[in-house]
Formats: sequence, C-alpha cells, structure tokens
Amino acid sequence: MADSFFSRSGHIRSLLLILLATVAIAACDRAPAPAPKAPTIEREPFDAMLSVVDNSSRIRFDGTVDNAATKTKIEQALLAAYGPNRAGGDILMDNVARPAPWLPGLAEFMKAFSTVTSAAVSFEGDTVVLSGNPSLDQRRALRAAAEQAFPGARLQGLFELPADPAAMPAKLSPEALAKSLNQMPVQFKPGSGEVSNDSLALVVQAADAIRSAPAGTRLLIVGPVVATADTGNDMFLSKQRAEALKVQLILNGISPAVIDTRGWGQNTDGTPVEGAVLPPEGAAMRFELVR
Repeated sequence: MADSFFSRSGHIRSLLLILLATVAIAACDRAPAPAPKAPTIEREPFDAMLSVVDNSSRIRFDGTVDNAATKTKIEQALLAAYGPNRAGGDILMDNVARPAPWLPGLAEFMKAFSTVTSAAVSFEGDTVVLSGNPSLDQRRALRAAAEQAFPGARLQGLFELPADPAAMPAKLSPEALAKSLNQMPVQFKPGSGEVSNDSLALVVQAADAIRSAPAGTRLLIVGPVVATADTGNDMFLSKQRAEALKVQLILNGISPAVIDTRGWGQNTDGTPVEGAVLPPEGAAMRFELVR
C-alpha cells in the first residue's frame, strides 16, 4: 500500500515538474510586448532663411530652405554672382520651411551685392537685412537693387538711409540733441560689441539728429555695461560698444571728429576711474555733450 502511495506521489511530482518546465519554456519563447509609440510632435512651419557674408572678399553663405530645387537655385545665383570657388557654405533642407519669397529676385540682387566688400545680407520670410560696413553710396545702390528685386519686401538694417538734407528736421539745440539720443534704445548683440541688426534703423535716426545740431556740436558716447564677475572685461566690452556705435554713425555720414567714446568707469585716456563701483543692474549707454 505504501509503495503504491509513494509511486503515485512520485508520478504527481514528475507531472508537476513537466508542467513547470513547459510554462518556463513558453515564457522564454513569448515575444516582448512592443514599446508604446512616441507621440508625433507637429512642428510649426518657419520661414526659409539665407545669409551671405562678404568678409574682405571671402564669401560665406548659410541657410535652411524647403527643398532641393530651392537649394539648387540659390547655389546657381551665388555661382553666377561670384564665379566658381569663391563662395563656401552649406544650405540645409527642411520640408517644414516655407517657400522663400525672395528666391525669384535673388540672382538679380546678388549681382549688385557681389560688387560690395565687408557687407552681409540676410533673408528671412519677407524681410531682407543689410549689415556690415558698406559706404553710404553703396547702401543707396543696394537699396535700389533690393527694391527692384524684392518688391514689397521689408528692407531693414543699413537699407534704411539717412534723410536727404532738404528733408532734415529743424535744428536741435545741443541739449535737446543729447536728450533725444539718450531716449533711443539702441541694442547690441549679446556678449558682442556689434550693434544689433534691429537697431541699425535707430542709428540712422541718430545720425539725422546729429546733423541737425548746430555746427561745432561734439558728443561723447559712454558705452552700456552689464555687470558680471569680470569687471575688467565689462569695461572693455562697454568701450567696444561705444566704438561700434561710432562706426555705424560714421557709416551714416557723421564726421569722426564729432564723436568721442569711452567705456563705463573709464577716464578719457582709458584708465579706470578710481573707486568706480558698477551698479548690479548695469548701466545704459549715454550721450554727453563735450564742452
């Protein structure tokens, strides 16, 4: 009887072991559950972009456009303007980019732009911005070319020209001039000594105002400053920004002799003002009359 019990028990144990092994094998063979799909993020369309920079006759271009056909037309326009091996850069393609409204007139405009050195032009949507150091006569010629090539476009930066002498505002007193200039919110590129493209139109207005002041009026530009842990560099950048604004005013027809520059916390000879303490909030750019 006992032998029969143990025999049955052994048989049951064997069946259980076989069953457990079968379950284990089935678990190993089961394919892992597919990972949930990441949600598709809809990207917002953006304006096609292109920039062309002439740095002492070294040409660099960069941009992002909608497709290969647009890219090819841009490359053909640059080749026609500069010839082989003069322009280098890269144009990316992104199907979210909107069509470039400036493309039809690009080749025509680049022929005019290629005659100017030390200048840059950028295209984004219906906005075309000119920057760099072209002369006033070159700016006039490029504006005329842009108006012809891009009818209806917003022409900004150095495309905005000083007023003709006949259209100049009434004469300003030196005090009124300084007050007017100090109310102009000229901005600079972050961490840079360059005037921002958005502020180039303000520079044109400032030049017009300076020309309307009595002969002999002289100005001192004290550069803006942003407080950091490196006070010496803060003063250096402040001086750079004052100089950059002076250069832009000269490009708009103001005599260099009319403007002096100084960094915040500097004496006229560039040495630090003894005991000068930079305000934590920094200090805005200002114009002062030179007596």
